[in-house]
Amino acid sequence: MEYRIKAQTRGNEKPAALRDAGKLPGVVYNRSENYKVMVDLKEFNKVFMAAGIHHVITLELDNGKTVDTLVRQINLDKRRRRPEHVDFYALSDEPVLMWIPVKIVGTAQGVREGGVLQLVNNDIQVKVSPKAIPPHIEVNVSHLRIGDSIHADELSLPPGVKLAMNPRDTIVAIVPPEDADKLTAEAAATPAEVEVIKKGKTEEEK
Repeated sequence: MEYRIKAQTRGNEKPAALRDAGKLPGVVYNRSENYKVMVDLKEFNKVFMAAGIHHVITLELDNGKTVDTLVRQINLDKRRRRPEHVDFYALSDEPVLMWIPVKIVGTAQGVREGGVLQLVNNDIQVKVSPKAIPPHIEVNVSHLRIGDSIHADELSLPPGVKLAMNPRDTIVAIVPPEDADKLTAEAAATPAEVEVIKKGKTEEEK
């Protein structure tokens, strides 16, 4: 599926005035270019709700050009609960670091035995060409028993996709019911915080 947003280049307009007019200020950047843009806030919210940080968003610029991007960071107005600035990373032919969602395949033997499947990492960080970005990374859990887990370096990645996170990070585990209940209780006792985009700029992009 294609995700597209109309964007306008901007100069020194005050960001607050743009927001009051229903626009979302932003910037498009990579190693060789950096320029300011603005997009319609409602249109951005609609597209980003579907695309997220995992899919390419094509910006249709007012000069007739298009640029394929990934959303790298969104600054939030915590009081109004809405985006106030967005960073678009402009893609080229060079491989890019990005996060790909996990897709669980199969039913674990350990779940049939009464265990609980715990997805520790919802996303996998990889380095991949923009032309070969997979929609998800499949993780087959059928063989897992209670106490078993799958780590990042045990994943079967598509051709051209290289792991770019700690290879020993746990992706999924089958835990006993009592451990799952404990983890759920701890999560409920921890107050949720509003986060910007958790997968922000990578070191190689800064």
